Amino acid sequence: MIEGEKIKKALKFAFAAFLFGIVSSVGFDLAMRIITREKSVVVTPDVTGMAAPKAMDVIQLKGLIARKSKENVPDETIPSGAVVRQSPVPGSVVKKGRAVTVTLSEGGNLIYVPDIKGSKIHESEIILTRANLSVGNVTGVFSDEIKSDVIISQNPEAGEIVKPQTLIDIVVSKGPASLMGFLVMPYLVGKSSSAAAETLNEMGFEIGNTETVINNNLPPGTVIKQMPSPGETLSKDSCVTLFISQLSLDENVRKKIFIYWEMPQDIKERKLTIAVKDAASRRTVYENNEAPGKKISLDVDTIGKSHAVFYLDDVPVARKDYD
Repeated sequence: MIEGEKIKKALKFAFAAFLFGIVSSVGFDLAMRIITREKSVVVTPDVTGMAAPKAMDVIQLKGLIARKSKENVPDETIPSGAVVRQSPVPGSVVKKGRAVTVTLSEGGNLIYVPDIKGSKIHESEIILTRANLSVGNVTGVFSDEIKSDVIISQNPEAGEIVKPQTLIDIVVSKGPASLMGFLVMPYLVGKSSSAAAETLNEMGFEIGNTETVINNNLPPGTVIKQMPSPGETLSKDSCVTLFISQLSLDENVRKKIFIYWEMPQDIKERKLTIAVKDAASRRTVYENNEAPGKKISLDVDTIGKSHAVFYLDDVPVARKDYD
């Protein structure tokens, strides 16, 4: 009897070992198949906020197929032609070769102003036309630093959000600030009062008078008008009047704003830039490469009304206004 029991137990153990071997073999084979298949999957990139051509390139570089949806949707925060949403959503694990459909924004009549400083007039016209904008007033000024026909400044500034067909006023260099031995009134608008005074003193001019003007769109102490006008030929005894910006009482209030941003889910780091514009200036308050999902928060001192613009890899993707 005892011998029979031992034989039964031995047979059961052998059968169990046999089953374990089969299962192990199948499990190993299945695991190897999964590992092999993983090589053919990718994580969908986050292309929201990107212009359509760049978004298509990013998607295709991942080994995916980029498709546009048949209809666009209105969006007040993303300019026309940029991606509002995508399917599958960012961070999804999909097979290579899968289609990613992007829906573009109608813009809600909003456009990001391109940077045309440093380009020539004919180049800026092409850039602005492509962005559904137009050249506005063109002011020519003499400049010892900037070559002739090159744009010195623009208004509105690059990165600001405007409506289609907005006119972009530009200031263009006319070349050196001296003309046949005569002194030429330099272009001072947009400079700080101290920088303007330094420029005039170096040329031998005196500031005869300064007047303050309420202007909440420029940093306080900025030259907003000058007499004589830029480009006029002057004598050494000419007097110059400068009109300097000053904030109204409401806009002069200093306050601290709280800025929060969460990086989109992706498979690599991306460059995050945060720019703040208030009544005093426009400045970059944060710039760094950040990992997916990273949460960034910071306090920023501002003057008057302000807003923050968020850039991913130098592409503006969002804006937040602060009262």
